[in-house]
Amino acid sequence: MTATDELIEDYLGRLETAARTLPSAQRAELLAEIKAHIEITLSQEGHQDEATVRTVLDRLGTPEDIVREAGAEAEPSPRAAATGRRAVGAFELVAVILLLIGGIVLPGLGWVIGVVLLWASARWTTLDKLIGTLIFPGGLAVGVWFLFFWSGSSVCSADGACKTSGAGLASTICLVATVGSIGSAAYLLRRAKHPAM
Repeated sequence: MTATDELIEDYLGRLETAARTLPSAQRAELLAEIKAHIEITLSQEGHQDEATVRTVLDRLGTPEDIVREAGAEAEPSPRAAATGRRAVGAFELVAVILLLIGGIVLPGLGWVIGVVLLWASARWTTLDKLIGTLIFPGGLAVGVWFLFFWSGSSVCSADGACKTSGAGLASTICLVATVGSIGSAAYLLRRAKHPAM
């Protein structure tokens, strides 16, 4: 084995050791890619003396840096890549739950925390965040409030009979708030499975 071969083998050995943290398929692909890159680059150089090999390896960077970069740019699972989806993170899930029922669980504060988490996440686009904030502000708490606490106005006739007007309006607002909040939450969960554009 020549000195240049030893340099390449040593480099690939260090790369294989550093890549043990990667999934096996990604590790094998990375090793094959780097090995092919070295062979192609050296064949284009026309000669394989020790100085040329060292230059090629130096340009690649350290094996540890290559593995670190490969780990940071790791692709989602093959199934996720095929469907264009990825798992919803706990951060995003908590944000959606608080947007939906935060006003009920923590009145006056829960929904606001949900909005803060929504805007803090990089998973959604600005349009997604606006939809989550504006449709329907307050989440299900608004519908609950209208359903249980808003009685409308009473209209009494001359004979003493009184009717409460606005019950239908309260029911309508409750329905719109419920459908809007659930629809917004479902939309955000669906969008969280796709990379932000």
